[in-house]
Amino acid sequence: MEPDAVNILADEVESYRLKTLKELPASSELRKLYSETSTLPREEILGRWRLDERFDELVDYVIYQYEEGGGEFFWKQVLLDLRLKKDEARAFRLLEGLLPGRLDKVKVCSKKLKKYPDNYLSAANLGIAKGEALKVLYEHAYILENKAADQIDKTKVKKIKHR
Repeated sequence: MEPDAVNILADEVESYRLKTLKELPASSELRKLYSETSTLPREEILGRWRLDERFDELVDYVIYQYEEGGGEFFWKQVLLDLRLKKDEARAFRLLEGLLPGRLDKVKVCSKKLKKYPDNYLSAANLGIAKGEALKVLYEHAYILENKAADQIDKTKVKKIKHR
């Protein structure tokens, strides 16, 4: 089930798109940037969410949108925002939300490679899936270990290393 953030984003994007189209002259070439198929309005609203620090909605959106992979540039930007705000709770929620889908994808790709061991595409897909999962694990470990030695939660670090 999709989180409320997805519908809130859709409503805000459409409102922004229509408002902008009303303000642009009918002959303006810029109208193309605000067509129904354009991604610019969505990017604008997501940028505003970041500036307005609407992190709960951003985390929900990112987890839903990039559950199994992709979106690295955007989710890392949101993660950086959270790290700069020293908001570890939301950062961990983001990373913990991204990890399960990526680990599931590794399992699926691994099974396909076992079934078709000579298929180089299966091997490549497994490598890609592992890379997606490792990116999330790396960021998690970075946050956990990038502290003074007495502040590091060794139990959490061990859990991430085990994964």
